[in-house]
Amino acid sequence: MVTLQEVVSFLHSLTPTDQDNGAVVLKHQSAFDGSISRIADILQDTDSRTTFGQSEDVWRSISSVLSGLRTLTARSAEELSRRDRLMRAVLTFSMNLLTAGPLAQQSASRYMKNELFCILADDECIKNSLCALCLKTMVNMCASNDNITQELWTEFLSKYDEPTLNKVLSGLDDDSYMALLVFIAGSIRSSADRSAKLLNSSGGPILLINTLDKVGAWMKNEDHNNFELAYSIFESLIRHGYFPHVYKTASDPADIPSERQVTLMRILDAYLTAKNVVVTCENQLGLSEFLYNDLFCECKPLIVQVMTKKIDNIEAKRLEVFILDVMECITSLISLSANSKSFMVELNAVPQFLDLLRRTDDLIPRRTLKSGNPDDQIPSYEFPSLKQKLIGILGILVQGDRKVQDQIREFGGLPVILSHCNIDDSNPFIREYAVLCIKGLLDNNEENQTFVASLEAREPVTTDALEEAGYETRIINGKVSLKRKVVK
Repeated sequence: MVTLQEVVSFLHSLTPTDQDNGAVVLKHQSAFDGSISRIADILQDTDSRTTFGQSEDVWRSISSVLSGLRTLTARSAEELSRRDRLMRAVLTFSMNLLTAGPLAQQSASRYMKNELFCILADDECIKNSLCALCLKTMVNMCASNDNITQELWTEFLSKYDEPTLNKVLSGLDDDSYMALLVFIAGSIRSSADRSAKLLNSSGGPILLINTLDKVGAWMKNEDHNNFELAYSIFESLIRHGYFPHVYKTASDPADIPSERQVTLMRILDAYLTAKNVVVTCENQLGLSEFLYNDLFCECKPLIVQVMTKKIDNIEAKRLEVFILDVMECITSLISLSANSKSFMVELNAVPQFLDLLRRTDDLIPRRTLKSGNPDDQIPSYEFPSLKQKLIGILGILVQGDRKVQDQIREFGGLPVILSHCNIDDSNPFIREYAVLCIKGLLDNNEENQTFVASLEAREPVTTDALEEAGYETRIINGKVSLKRKVVK
């Protein structure tokens, strides 16, 4: 069994003390091999690991070893290689000792924290991929220890200027980046305060932007753990009510929306459609208002420009993906919560949704098998599925709400919605969405029933749709007469 005194003495022997001559252990292969073997032997002494980890002398010595090796100027490629291998071994040793629990974490934080920060920003350490081990050591130092997490997280976010942090991040490959994601996710998961520090610090936005730039590639590889970790970070920020802040952080004046914002909307859509999603009432209303006022209303004029082909195809494709995710998120929120549904009505969103539906209908004709090759890709400027999404939202808002029923009639929406009770290859299931919307519009609303009955039955499909909505129809002198079906 290895004694504590032996461990401390051994660590002292590894610390370079003569900058001119370098570390003896790096000069001779046999001494170096012996040191690496000794570290492995100590790690295997599991019975004494708790004793080593809880000793301040051990952590003070580990910090001295790392500091000495980091600042040592190696005189040959062989010495440089040995130095890096020894630092890697000592960091691995540190990670294992931290399993000793809170006392080990406290001592490690006291003596190791600043040295880890220095290693992370050291050019040679970045080049030789030591940052990942540093980050893993920091993760173990924080594990299940809220006080140390709070302290380390606060210092980490303010420690580096932008060029230094970008240098650190550029030195991380995907596997190394995983350690950073674990550190971020573990720091903010249970703390709205630490989430706010991430957003409001100098380094936080850089971390988020860098992560968003990588998410696209990770998303294509479903087996890549980095995507799940990145998703958990943004999930925490959404849950704490910070999505609007994150969205603005991801902005790019040259592109509205930016590629990063498109990625964020995909993440928000996945979050809101996940099972057992938890969104507090306050967050629901704030998110609903943001999606409508800041995203839908901002993008509406751009959509019209795209449909009139005044924006190039690349921007059109990005906007197409973005606005459909926005509409899907609005749909999820008003389906999830009666409060969000009522709030959307209070925002006077119904006329705006109707107006865009009407404009889309005027600019983009209905596609059927007769109008083109069904295998042809529908161009982005036609916004496939947008009409369907709009009618779907109106169909949810109108259910059991007399104000919305009347608003849609007063703004000329009844004929528009009735006209979509047809098959449209660009908008799968639009007929079913329109039928449900019509059913909600006519339910216990005599004015709407009278209005629909006064319309000319221009196409048989309209009559069929009304019957599907629960109304018997008869054609008298080109007019539709409605009667609620009796349920037997």
